Amino acid sequence: MASLHDVALIAGVSKSTVSRVINDEYGVKGATKIKVQKAISECGYIPNQVAKDLKSQKTNLVGVIVPRVSSHATALGVDGLTSILDKAGKHVLLASTHQEHQKELEYIQIFNQKRVEGIILYATHLDKTLVNAIQISNVPVVLVGQDGSMHNIPSIVHDDYRVGYEAGNRLTAKGCKKIGFIGVQGDDLAVDKLRSQGLAQALEFNQLSLLFHARGNFSIESGYETVKEYLSKFTETDGIFCATDRIAVGAIRAIQENGITPGKEIKVLGVGNDELASVCTPSLSTFNYAFDKAGENAAKLLLERINNQGFEMSKVVLTFQNIERETC
Repeated sequence: MASLHDVALIAGVSKSTVSRVINDEYGVKGATKIKVQKAISECGYIPNQVAKDLKSQKTNLVGVIVPRVSSHATALGVDGLTSILDKAGKHVLLASTHQEHQKELEYIQIFNQKRVEGIILYATHLDKTLVNAIQISNVPVVLVGQDGSMHNIPSIVHDDYRVGYEAGNRLTAKGCKKIGFIGVQGDDLAVDKLRSQGLAQALEFNQLSLLFHARGNFSIESGYETVKEYLSKFTETDGIFCATDRIAVGAIRAIQENGITPGKEIKVLGVGNDELASVCTPSLSTFNYAFDKAGENAAKLLLERINNQGFEMSKVVLTFQNIERETC
């Protein structure tokens, strides 16, 4: 394997000059750079990236922490952020927490040890312990999906309260009066709390009250089991707002097994515009979230912090789009 010494011999320069060219330092003539680069190509020398990073104090690594990699939202978000980071010469280290809160703390610590330049965290909750871990991080952290702006943490969020309010308006406009909500764990402020609060506010405006607020997880099976249970308790249900599309797909199956037609006797709404929403039967009415734009904005915000720009607190709220299909 070729060494720095070999390159120096071929180019007719000192090893220190070769090192300066490799690290793109000032003070090297253009003609000398060309000779060194040609010598590197001829002998097949591969620079030691670790040593180069140590010298420059830059690793060009960004840590991305997601709750699960199988999610439609995660896939679009990662596509969005990598499109921006790639252009900036950054490389992504991806970690999945499998929706375990403790793993979020562990990966923040691990990524700091790995000397990443910044972290993008798709959080499923926001408590004092997580806020503290973010605040003591040696590198900047950008939150996606949860609002950390009150703790001076830059955040990219969706308009979850308003999507709940719009869901209530859509269901009542279709004649629903007995409306339930299928959410997730209660400490998920965005997906469970804000969406349910928006729904309840819209129902109150229409002189109605929320029939039930059930909690499961993000899976299709959870939506199926939860709706199956609650339909046996609340037989008068004529509308269901599900916190995610995958929950809603499970809800549709449970409704059908009860001999009821989704979209007729019981209206169903989801959130996210998952690929399954358009191919399930009947097709799911939902709200389209710009998950790719969330990733892009998170990457841009993080790059500003890495480059010591944009020190003022930043919070980006992304809007949504109504998607009308067969279930509502």
